[in-house]
Amino acid sequence: MDVFKLGVLNINGARDLRKRQSVYETATLKKIDVLFLQETHSDFNIEAEWRREWRGEAILSHLTPLSGGVGLLFSRAFNPNSLEVQHCVQGRLLLVKAQFHHFKLVFINIYAPTAGAERKQFFLKLSEVVSGCGSEDYLFVGGDFNCTEDATLDRNHAEPHPASQHVLKQLVHSQGVVDVWRRMHPDCRQYTWSHCRESRVSSARLDRIYCFKHHVNVFRRCDILPVGFTDHCLLLSSIFIRDVRPRSAYWHFNSVLTFDRSFREALMFFWQGFRQRKGDFSSLRQWWDHGKTQIKLLCQQHTLNVTSDITRSMKDLETEIVELEHLSESTGNRGDFENLKRKKMALADLLNVKVQGALVRSRYQTITGMDAPSSFFFSLEKKAGQGRVIHALLSDTGEEITEPGQIRRTAVGFYSSLYGSEFKEEQELLEGFLRGLPRVSEETNTELEACLDMQELRAALQAMPTGRSPGIDGLTAKFYKAFWDILGTDVLDVHNECLASGSLPVSCRRAVLTLLPKKGNLQDIKNWRPVSLLCVDYKLLSKVLASRLGRAMEQVIHRDQTNCVPGRSMVDNIHLIRDVLEVSSSLDIDAGQISVDQEKAFDRVEHSFLWRVMESFGFSAGFIAKIQVLYRDIESVLKINGSLCAPFRVCRGVRQGCALSGMLDALSLEPLLSKLCSSLQGLLLPGFSESMILSAYADDLIVFIRNQGDVDILVNIIKDFNVASAARVSWGKSEALAVGRWHGGLPVLPQNLTWRREGLKYLGIYVGKEHFVQKNWETVMEKVEAKLSKWRWLLPKMSLRGRVLVLNNLVSSQLWHRLTSADPPPGLLAQIQRKMIDFFWDGLHWVPQGVLFLDREEGGQGLVHLASRTATFRLQFLQRYLAGPADLVWRGVASCILRRANKLGLDNVLFLTDPKFLNLKGLPPFYQSLFKCWALFSRRRCLKADSLHWLLKEPLIHGSRLDISGASTPGLTGRLIQSGTLTVGSLLGMQSIRVSQGLLEKWRSALTPRDRSLLRRYSQGELSPDAEDPFPEVLLSLELGDLSGPLLKTTQPERLSLHKADKKIFYRNCVKSIHKGGLSNRPPTVWSQRPGQAGPAPGPQWRILYKPPFEKTDWRPPVEDFTRCHRLQCFYLCPQPCCFKHMPLLPSERDYLSRFY
Repeated sequence: MDVFKLGVLNINGARDLRKRQSVYETATLKKIDVLFLQETHSDFNIEAEWRREWRGEAILSHLTPLSGGVGLLFSRAFNPNSLEVQHCVQGRLLLVKAQFHHFKLVFINIYAPTAGAERKQFFLKLSEVVSGCGSEDYLFVGGDFNCTEDATLDRNHAEPHPASQHVLKQLVHSQGVVDVWRRMHPDCRQYTWSHCRESRVSSARLDRIYCFKHHVNVFRRCDILPVGFTDHCLLLSSIFIRDVRPRSAYWHFNSVLTFDRSFREALMFFWQGFRQRKGDFSSLRQWWDHGKTQIKLLCQQHTLNVTSDITRSMKDLETEIVELEHLSESTGNRGDFENLKRKKMALADLLNVKVQGALVRSRYQTITGMDAPSSFFFSLEKKAGQGRVIHALLSDTGEEITEPGQIRRTAVGFYSSLYGSEFKEEQELLEGFLRGLPRVSEETNTELEACLDMQELRAALQAMPTGRSPGIDGLTAKFYKAFWDILGTDVLDVHNECLASGSLPVSCRRAVLTLLPKKGNLQDIKNWRPVSLLCVDYKLLSKVLASRLGRAMEQVIHRDQTNCVPGRSMVDNIHLIRDVLEVSSSLDIDAGQISVDQEKAFDRVEHSFLWRVMESFGFSAGFIAKIQVLYRDIESVLKINGSLCAPFRVCRGVRQGCALSGMLDALSLEPLLSKLCSSLQGLLLPGFSESMILSAYADDLIVFIRNQGDVDILVNIIKDFNVASAARVSWGKSEALAVGRWHGGLPVLPQNLTWRREGLKYLGIYVGKEHFVQKNWETVMEKVEAKLSKWRWLLPKMSLRGRVLVLNNLVSSQLWHRLTSADPPPGLLAQIQRKMIDFFWDGLHWVPQGVLFLDREEGGQGLVHLASRTATFRLQFLQRYLAGPADLVWRGVASCILRRANKLGLDNVLFLTDPKFLNLKGLPPFYQSLFKCWALFSRRRCLKADSLHWLLKEPLIHGSRLDISGASTPGLTGRLIQSGTLTVGSLLGMQSIRVSQGLLEKWRSALTPRDRSLLRRYSQGELSPDAEDPFPEVLLSLELGDLSGPLLKTTQPERLSLHKADKKIFYRNCVKSIHKGGLSNRPPTVWSQRPGQAGPAPGPQWRILYKPPFEKTDWRPPVEDFTRCHRLQCFYLCPQPCCFKHMPLLPSERDYLSRFY
């Protein structure tokens, strides 16, 4: 769409929410894209309200809260590349430059002074500003001029200040601008402002729009329309400039209709009738597609009907008001004046019908959305520019393409070629990769082949997030959730027919392909990531099948691949690579790592190859057929710069956006990984029985290299795999890292790939030498400050809960991926924490930080504490190391590093000792922090375990349960370390001499009867240790010393153990352990005792807060009063009657003021 609407309106002040809502509704009803506002009476505090309430961009310039002020409102559909703002005269002259790719729009909004002398100087300043605009720019000067050019046509009385009128005429002549409305209505007399005083009406056309004379042809219309909530009229113009306002690519369901009872009734009535017409169609799929089209038309018609009556009435009233204005001016009849007033009041009342509904929705959204991690709340973040607009592309010859049509053709050509099949079956090569692959069990195949049922579909729908872009049918997940009781059985029937017939409805086969920018030159089409927007009914089916397939992935995917396999994590790969580099460097082992870059891995998965791979994994033909249905005869429609292109066939690739895509990609890549594992020597570390060959997360693959032979084999296998599967590896984007001396010379790499020595970036984390690892933290502080700056505009109006949401979900979350696997520089987290706390309070700090970090249920605000969260990550690492899956890929390397602690040669059993006895200097910083976090808690062994394996590994030193060192055994620990007698197993078979006999008796007495029984049976050969036994359970509690207090109670003590605790329990207890000094003996509420009273108080008295109201008076405290009470953390209800008892706001005996925030 190339037409946009520009409006000018003096609103006579809008500090009231209802007045502002009237402005928003007027802009919405009139479909205004750019609205010039005068007399906003705004200030910096109210500016936050404007920007929060208006769904587009709001730019304000303030004068005083009682006068002046100008602003520009841009609709959401008006999306320039950038906006440049200049406050030329504060509160009176605002300039905004909207930059598009080929041109620039310059908007100048003015509110001229009412005093003639000031107005004269103001017009001189305006002339200076206009002269600075380029003649090629599209200039729009609009606003309230408080002056006219021609008093005979534009006033019904004389011009009050001819001098300023003269300056205005000079400005118009010298700058070559023209009055748009007057150009289109050369002899018409109509006014934009009227003022009735007694029996006299003063009228003038004060509000105008000017543009350059050579651009006046871009205006299609310019009209003066009455408005009921101000004494000025709306000046509305339609402007035609190509490529300014792109229309929405396709229809989206309006989620407001889910709350509309009449729409539900209409949908139910329609669907009941439509359900009877299934026999009119050739298939259930065709019937379903037609039904979705009819639902779209029903939604559009219902929305149109709701607003058409009000819109028609408003247009009739506007016409009558214009006629009455002409009549009252010509006759001067007082009756006409009164009739004009009544009509304006009727127009205002009609608008209020819309305003009232908008206010209710606004208040509901403010209450529910401002204090919850909702899409509405996070959309308030200030964003700059257009992230998804392609302004230019490079052709195959390197020529820059800027014409929109050529851009679309180039992009469609690229993706048509990308998704075109190149698969040519090479039987011998293919068999070489598919031979020997693991197979799924028959029981699993039986589960995979089962028919769909309603419970699976309903579970898939409930797990589907709302707020995502819909597919080409426009129906969202919110629509299906709201009306599932009407459509659910039909969705199940359609899916069952699709699986039986082997084909989906057309709408499900066709995806909208949207492009997301990646790093690099965005003129290269390869630096745009395609994501398929799929219909929700398609995603329901794929989600059900993905849930089934997920249960089989562990049976066929090797542990080296961690993507899309339950129980595995991307962090496992990072831990492995980091620790392998650490061990290789410390032991001076020659080791090479090659990070293989697979070009467009998701998009190059050949469907025919995928089906062969699934057959080789033993998946049944029935289940493979279900997956094939999702990929048979599929098409994509490219969405580029807001427009849809012609559909093209998709013959390969998995759809990013489909729940199955990650699993299917992992399955297609597994033959390559299996072949590499069986062919390469890989890296064999000292003490390891098996070599490490590779580490993979989806298509991010690192291969371990031992010698030149490994490099040659790798190159040949990848070459063969490219032929067999039509995949492609980009050696130019691959990386290689060498550790060790390599006295015989480094292996030769393919295609000019070179070895690095410092480190590499893997899965978003820098690993390697210490100074290289510090690159993880180089820009963190700048990113945190940038994120905070995007929210400072809203800070004055943001609740404390809203500030916590920003800090926890948007600011601190930038650190989590780094903190899981790397230790930050000293002081960095404390510095960031200070920034966060300053943002939270925005002034005085009323509550100690230790309280602030507590959960709201405990009287805090739930603000994240970065050090405690880091400690939680370390404890989760330790939990996974000690009690995680048996095939954990990095456990062996981690044990190798831990054995360096104190040079004891102990690994996991070190965590059965007291960390304070350990010398951690020989460990990397990450592992040092591991023991420091473990020391935050007191540890107690659960002796119910029955494991000979762990009894034999039980340590004898450093505070373990069998440590008998003390005053009676001086130097015992040193002698045990020197002799290597460190565990129970090393004691067995010791020759009994006089000195050792006494020690053995002490150790024997420290053992439980069950321990002695296990050792006796072991010595007699009746029992053997089982290495698969789980690590002993360790019960944790807060390490408090002499400190105590109600805020230091252990959170969920029954679950605070090595095996049972989750991250939330770890975190909440870490907060208390780290801040135990500040929380000690602190009451949970400052109201628990009255000031000046010794001993415990019976409870607060309401009379100390307020005078009791009159009986039967409906009184409730305004929330604003509580938001000022920053000191109050929580309060109790008192036993005596008070007016609060009838308030639904206070549902329990104890409540917190965080509810008010």
